[in-house]
Amino acid sequence: MGKRVNSVLKENLKFFNKVAKFYDLINFWFGIVLFRLIKEVQIKNNSTILDAGCGTGSFLKILSKNKTLKLYGIDVSRKMLEIEKKKLKNRAKLSLTPVEKIGYKNKFDYLFSIIAMHHYSDHEKAIKNFYQSLKNNGNLIILDVDLGKSLNRVFHRIEPANTRIYSKEEIYELLKKYKFKNIQQKRLCLLFLLNVGKKTL
Repeated sequence: MGKRVNSVLKENLKFFNKVAKFYDLINFWFGIVLFRLIKEVQIKNNSTILDAGCGTGSFLKILSKNKTLKLYGIDVSRKMLEIEKKKLKNRAKLSLTPVEKIGYKNKFDYLFSIIAMHHYSDHEKAIKNFYQSLKNNGNLIILDVDLGKSLNRVFHRIEPANTRIYSKEEIYELLKKYKFKNIQQKRLCLLFLLNVGKKTL
């Protein structure tokens, strides 16, 4: 990885390792968003799922109630993953891996990136890796902050290791560039933009 990528990764590591033990308390309200997301996506039984930027595992913990699902999670913060391992009790395969270095090929039915994309150091590399990681007819689901142009700029300045917030139009073009089809976009819980793209060969 290049110097900029390493710099962003170090900044993210510093921030998320620092807040890991408080993260669930800070984001106690986020369960509402996750349940709304699951309702929108309607995950099929017996699916293989990756949560990219899984944090302390709140999303995978909800999914783990469905015993037919094969669950995977990656994150850059070791301390976040330590908390997640205690929550999930071996229900998911977890890896200390940045999205820019995902090595999976044609493995997942669903790949989720939940409030994580604005922390990625190389967005294009991440989207390319996501595409390669999905099976044919697999779905990429990106949920990220969208506060509107002016507030996005404010949020970008105040949140640590925030590399970029994509507009609705920008993320559509990014998904299109990396061959995703049937792209759908929808605002979720006012503050977030849901983007769904399908890998179709």
